[in-house]
Amino acid sequence: MEQILLSSACALYDTSADELIPLTGGHYNAVYQFPHGDKSAILRIGVEDCPVNQTLGMLEWVNFLALHGAPVSAPWPSINHHLLERLMYYGKVYTITAFEKVDGILAENIPPTEWDEALFHSIGQATGKMHRISSSYHPSRAALTRPQWFDSYEVREASEKLAHTSEPAREKLLKIIAELKQLPTTPTDFGLIHDDLHFANFLIQPDGQMTIIDFDDCVYGWFAMDIAMALFDVLVLFNATTDADSRDFARVFFSNYLRGYRREYELTGFWQEQIPKFLKLKEVCIYADLIELTTEAKQGWAENFMHTRSSRINAGLPYVDIDFSEL
Repeated sequence: MEQILLSSACALYDTSADELIPLTGGHYNAVYQFPHGDKSAILRIGVEDCPVNQTLGMLEWVNFLALHGAPVSAPWPSINHHLLERLMYYGKVYTITAFEKVDGILAENIPPTEWDEALFHSIGQATGKMHRISSSYHPSRAALTRPQWFDSYEVREASEKLAHTSEPAREKLLKIIAELKQLPTTPTDFGLIHDDLHFANFLIQPDGQMTIIDFDDCVYGWFAMDIAMALFDVLVLFNATTDADSRDFARVFFSNYLRGYRREYELTGFWQEQIPKFLKLKEVCIYADLIELTTEAKQGWAENFMHTRSSRINAGLPYVDIDFSEL
């Protein structure tokens, strides 16, 4: 990071480059930790890659969640009392944001051998609380919007990658998008969602509390989409060797997750039964994202996920074959 740009960004948050601690994990941003009074904050600096009002829409929503007690990492205002700052440097516009730093361990870093029902329950409860609070959120200005779920980066990217192929996944994606667009969008079930709520975005604090992080992909969608994402991801991480093992684990995870979720917010039977559709959307989108990778690049979870995936999608097999109405 150029020193002049870094110093200018630091000045906006009453710190200096000497106090910054570089952090890993920023895919599109330079990320640093800096002291702020008796606490610490996270500074993010990146080239502006989406409309300003979309970024502000995300920040205002997360700030609303934090102010109303949701378990999220809160945005940190600049010395100008702004949640978003912008700097021009050599013809490029950079966005600068800061967030409260929360200590803990990512759920993704807990080995499956140490997973238990309490962990699944806590993740579900944190999500339910976030959705309950989100259901009452309204942007302060109409311009502070976020994309609809079908205009998310993931869905658009998958659609573009499959558009000119003969892959059976192409028609499957078009069909599932059309089906989902017919679902009701009542405010109790549809609103701003995280849309990337996998295990790497749950931070377990030393006292056992759960904090949700990384809201950059938030969109307007069904709350059940976030729920489906958790199940989708945990099955990838669990990496069952047989369909039977996958089904058994899915039942254990999901039943405990739902018990935690329902302590904070309701998920009706209707939306519980839509989970397979949301899983299928995620499955096809991830498949489209990985299909162009070389054999060498498909390692670990990607290799396991792609094994027989094309034939499963073509055959119309569910991502996991369990009766969601019974859980």
